[in-house]
Amino acid sequence: MSVYRVIDKLELTVKEGGWLPMGSRIVNQERMLDLIEKLRSSLPEEVSRAKAVTKEKDRLLEQAKEQADRIVEEASSTKTQLLSDSEMIKQAQDRAERILADAEARALEVRQGADEYADRVLSALDGSLASSLAAVKKGREALAGGLSSNGSLRQRERR
Repeated sequence: MSVYRVIDKLELTVKEGGWLPMGSRIVNQERMLDLIEKLRSSLPEEVSRAKAVTKEKDRLLEQAKEQADRIVEEASSTKTQLLSDSEMIKQAQDRAERILADAEARALEVRQGADEYADRVLSALDGSLASSLAAVKKGREALAGGLSSNGSLRQRERR
């Protein structure tokens, strides 16, 4: 019998009891003692059920707490890993930017060096060609002068 049912019967027994002067009631002692005994025998069962429910609740709460702790730990670990990955990516990007800037600076130096070299070669070629052209002009002038003097010699020889 449940504790609540025994309490209900106790209440009914008191209500059914006879009235005495001064507002007191007379209840059946044997009936009351029987109900109290039933209440006493029901309590251990109810108390043990309540203890079992409380124990299960405590176990579930502990399990939930452990699971929550694991989730927080995993989230923290994931956060740390992501931050670490992010830092590695940033470092790699910084390094790539430095390498690219160095390569561009080196390419500019090489281009400038090549331009200077080409200018020196062309300048030397220009000087060489100028002196060759001057020699050619002199040679032609000399030939032209020799032809005119040879031409007049030939005309004299024919006469």
